[in-house]
Amino acid sequence: MPALTPPEARPVITPRNIRFAFDESLPADWHSGEPGITVFYDALSLTFPEGERFFIESVRNFAAQIDDPRLKADVQAFTSQESIHSREHAAYNALMAARGIPVEKFERMIRAGTRFVSRHVPKKALLAATCAYEHYTALFAELLLGDRRLLADAHPFYRDIWRWHAMEEEEHKAVAFDVYQTAARDRLSYIRRVIAMLIVTLDFWITNRGLIVWLMIKRRQFWNLRAWGRVFWHLWVSPGVWRRVMAGVFGYMAPDFHPWKREVRPEVLAWRSFYRQNAKRVPMSASIFDTAGA
Repeated sequence: MPALTPPEARPVITPRNIRFAFDESLPADWHSGEPGITVFYDALSLTFPEGERFFIESVRNFAAQIDDPRLKADVQAFTSQESIHSREHAAYNALMAARGIPVEKFERMIRAGTRFVSRHVPKKALLAATCAYEHYTALFAELLLGDRRLLADAHPFYRDIWRWHAMEEEEHKAVAFDVYQTAARDRLSYIRRVIAMLIVTLDFWITNRGLIVWLMIKRRQFWNLRAWGRVFWHLWVSPGVWRRVMAGVFGYMAPDFHPWKREVRPEVLAWRSFYRQNAKRVPMSASIFDTAGA
């Protein structure tokens, strides 16, 4: 079994109690003026409020079994970060609702689903699923922070919220995994973790793509072939978001995998330093790309 994150390798997990001012002056097609690319990110946001609550609950189920004081502190910080993410993406989604998207119907469905799973699935399996979801969010965060192309043509307000969220996901990407290693370790730990990743991957493929189609229909863009072409290009060609995220999933299957074994890109380290120095000024439209002239 892989070891826990060494204390010296753990970044300081810093909850940033940011409130983003969502209002109807913000553009609906906030990414590149394109509905297709926009709804990819909007679809992710729709899953976050309930998803973050699910992650918190699955980690808290094992909080009493953690003795390491640093890991205890990390769990508390993880919970705070995820709670704030849930709140801000609820506001994000409320703006979609104000524009005619029946967000509440999807929220009721996902809430019912997570409650059913929480009641009927063993707690260790729930935590294994959270580890898998957190690996996906960490891979996505690496791309958002490390490749300026993902958000280069996005509205500055949305660049702020996605980069802020990505930075905090990168900070706490090993917390659920370390809790799993500490409190859910048994002879089935590895196979449970792999099975959870396979199920989570299937869930991502079905849910995200289904939501993209649903949002395109609700926005009356389903027959916009140019929009479909642009989002396909964004996801699979350049910058190739899903292609590159999926490439990072295979390493998770290694028996000795640990989130901090992945090399942290210099751009991500620069963002970590940038947000640490400017925590009280977030949100902001400045970036390491601007200040470094990259």
